[in-house]
Amino acid sequence: MIIKHAFNILYSPLDEWKDLSLKNSKILALYFFYIMPMALIPTVSATIGASYVGWNIPGGPITKLTFDSAVRLSSIAYVGILCAMAIAGWVIQWMAKTYGGNAHLHRGIALVTYSATPLFLVGFLGLYPVLWVDMLFTLLAIALSIRILFIGVPIMMETDEAKGFLYANSILTIGMVMLIGLLVITVLFWGNGILPIIMPGSH
Repeated sequence: MIIKHAFNILYSPLDEWKDLSLKNSKILALYFFYIMPMALIPTVSATIGASYVGWNIPGGPITKLTFDSAVRLSSIAYVGILCAMAIAGWVIQWMAKTYGGNAHLHRGIALVTYSATPLFLVGFLGLYPVLWVDMLFTLLAIALSIRILFIGVPIMMETDEAKGFLYANSILTIGMVMLIGLLVITVLFWGNGILPIIMPGSH
């Protein structure tokens, strides 16, 4: 089911959104059968890539993290992703009345979750970190996620195209604020001793 939904949202987003809008998926089911498995892609990939493969700036030495450090940081990131989906879904629900949308939490979470599918999948690149490749494909994934979001908002939130466009822009703004908040939280974690630990002799 995960593969089917992921494939359809990438290659036929309009039809997939229409199909999803007819389903009243429970929030727990959405988490267990889509969000939690998909969130494992970037976190597990990053753990493997950072601890076993390493990364470097072109011409520089290869840097690796210790496995324990990589697992710890990826675990925090995993929990962060799960929380971010719920918070974003709640914000989408909260804004629904402003744009005449369908104010149901499960629809808000489904909207942000399926829109983020390209970002989940690009996480596979973490298995073999190459900075410029990762940046390029991440930008492409962001662009695709935005396209999927703009297609999905009017359908999932049951609003007209004009309001849906404004609604989607508001969601993107909230997403940027959440990203900044995530960076602040990361700095706070580092300030409290949860730092990446470089593997001795890897650089």
